[in-house]
Amino acid sequence: MDEREQRLAQNEALFREVNEKVEAIAAVHGTDDHVYEFYCECSNADCSLQVPATIAHYEAVRAHPTRFLVTPEHSLPEIETVVEKVVADEAASEDEAAQAIEDIARKTMEANTEG
Repeated sequence: MDEREQRLAQNEALFREVNEKVEAIAAVHGTDDHVYEFYCECSNADCSLQVPATIAHYEAVRAHPTRFLVTPEHSLPEIETVVEKVVADEAASEDEAAQAIEDIARKTMEANTEG
């Protein structure tokens, strides 16, 4: 994986971390069919678009560690493959970048629990 792909993977991991906090806050209110605004988990660090999704839909995407909730047209074919399209969003699966994202997320979680 080159430096650019590593940076893109880090951007996606950051948005994933933010969305996990959104999910945790939303879960306090129950897991009904309410639609919440999650952040697009694309690799663009400047992206501020939000993706409407229920907690159940977000958790279904998250059930696969290498899948990310992204707005339509935000997936990058050179590092991602769209595996599912749902009306307002896409779940993108990482190819080579997947392992780097998982490593970054694990290191972040380890650092947060150590401190």
